[in-house]
Amino acid sequence: MKNAALIFVLASTFSTFNVAQAEEVDPAAMKNVYDSTRNIAGLITYCVDKGFLKSDSTENAKKMVAFAKGMPGGVDTSDGDKNEAYGREGKGKGPDGKYERVESAAPQGVEAWCKEADEGVREGLKSVGL
Repeated sequence: MKNAALIFVLASTFSTFNVAQAEEVDPAAMKNVYDSTRNIAGLITYCVDKGFLKSDSTENAKKMVAFAKGMPGGVDTSDGDKNEAYGREGKGKGPDGKYERVESAAPQGVEAWCKEADEGVREGLKSVGL
């Protein structure tokens, strides 16, 4: 999982919400966004548990999940727990849909990855006024 993929998921989450307000959005795309936010929330918790981030990062991740869950039209949340559990194990969902350990997928190192992911969540929330 590359940081570009994470940034894409975060940007997709927030832009999908804006599009959903104007038109009907594909339920499969909405599910993918929700599942990805749950995985990222799990990864943020993993980073906090490792001591790379402070606990307020998990609160921001929860806000991101709530934001995705509240998108108009409803969202299939059936795989959310599974995706978050993978994240808590340090496994991120790559663009190919496969899970891989952050340690092997983050060439900049796990701590740097965690800080970049946290900043991505914070910026995304800020962009929608949260």
